[in-house]
Amino acid sequence: MPKQFQHSNLSRSSLIPFLTLIVLFFSSCIKENQPPVATFTIDPATGNTETIFIFNASATTDPDNSTDDLVIMWDWEGDGFFDTPYAVKKTADHIYPDPGDYQVTLVARDIRGLTDTTRIALTIVSANLPPEQPSAPNPADGAKDLGVNTSISWDCVDPDGDMILYQVYYGTDNPPPVYLNNYTFNTFKPDRLAYGTTYYWKIKARDAKGHTVEGPVWSFSTIDIEFAEFTDERDGQTYQIVQIGDQWWMAQNLNYDAGDGSYCYEDNPARCEMYGRLYNWETAMKACPKGWHLPAKEEFNIMIDHLGGSEIAGGKLKDYESGWWREPNTGANNLSGFTALPAGRRYPEGIYTGLALYAQFYSATEFNDRDAYNLTLGYDYEGSFIYNYRKSYAISVRCIKD
Repeated sequence: MPKQFQHSNLSRSSLIPFLTLIVLFFSSCIKENQPPVATFTIDPATGNTETIFIFNASATTDPDNSTDDLVIMWDWEGDGFFDTPYAVKKTADHIYPDPGDYQVTLVARDIRGLTDTTRIALTIVSANLPPEQPSAPNPADGAKDLGVNTSISWDCVDPDGDMILYQVYYGTDNPPPVYLNNYTFNTFKPDRLAYGTTYYWKIKARDAKGHTVEGPVWSFSTIDIEFAEFTDERDGQTYQIVQIGDQWWMAQNLNYDAGDGSYCYEDNPARCEMYGRLYNWETAMKACPKGWHLPAKEEFNIMIDHLGGSEIAGGKLKDYESGWWREPNTGANNLSGFTALPAGRRYPEGIYTGLALYAQFYSATEFNDRDAYNLTLGYDYEGSFIYNYRKSYAISVRCIKD
């Protein structure tokens, strides 16, 4: 073969690798198209069913194209059904008609059809908020040893100032049954409670828009007091009696007509029916029925100590249900069951005074020849006082069991 031909053939074969390298070089210089990067903001970040939300995707970018060339679409709820078509405009607004939790979804697409998706969680609340949960129960949850004339109250506020209607659940069962419907006050006074009983209650609040909220079940217990009855064989009158500590006391003022030295207030028999009789000390010493006696000063002190001391015992001894005490009847709760009544007093001259103001009870303990000790309770203080008093004055008698 001639040399010239051989040389030409060699040169052509050597060009093939060279051309391949050139093609590969230029191919590597052509950059692959990248998808956009979707991003957006929500203003405001939270709101209600009346809020106009502004969605701004202006910060969405694309490595290969201008943001103006990108198109976007929105899915307001995040349910997979888009609410807008693709559009160049990067902002939009929307009002959510229903409260709930949503996943706002944005899809950005470039001119070559590549996309990017991003989501932001958004919580929508009702434009009209429900009442706050009932709180601050009174009596406090779990309260014990309460009186049987207890009132019940609670706090509840509506953020929008709407009127609140209550459904009150109350009773001795847990959960408690409905007691009041469409009630407009945040306090109520149930019927007289039973001693030694646990009560349960809760409150359900509803505003004018129908939004409801329910409180927890609360409870309280009344003081456990043991009562009984005693009939005086002398005149057939029956008295309620009560145990206070280890002592048994009459829970009513003695009303036995002992003749001279015993009186009805203002000489009115109706007063005796209400308050019992008034006795001077000499008559009081022999007025109690068989098996009972006029208490000694020390027996009064034992009772007062059992009730927490003289500073508060008066309130625990005083009646508060009859309405016969003058206001304010300070501290009265009758937690002892003693039910002291303000029967007043009689002076030897026949003058009566102190009705509705003071309850006074003779003791069998003498201070001196002229005076004996008595227990006094008043309408305007919570304490109790034991001090000497003229034997000739007539006051109330409470007998204590032998």
